[in-house]
Amino acid sequence: MTDINTSNLIEQMRVMIAQSQGGKPEEISEQNSFGNVFQQALNQVNGSNQSADDLTNRFQLGDPNVSLADVMVETQKANIAFQGTLMVRNKVVQAYTDIMNMPV
Repeated sequence: MTDINTSNLIEQMRVMIAQSQGGKPEEISEQNSFGNVFQQALNQVNGSNQSADDLTNRFQLGDPNVSLADVMVETQKANIAFQGTLMVRNKVVQAYTDIMNMPV
């Protein structure tokens, strides 16, 4: 199995988007690019995971302001966010694989 270079994948997707819209790749807004949106989503998932870890550690250390219910809810939120991100990643890789296997 070959390794997939994600930055190359994103750049190829930018070029394809620009070509489909009849423009040049440089005209694509960096603010709305797939890479930036995906990076923001990853940062949110990471923040959610860190928050859950922090609450877990505070609960284990006996912080009276943290209940077991809070820890469980935050942990499940982080888990769901991670699973959703993993599904998106799998779909992107599958789409890339499908595109690469198309006859030219």
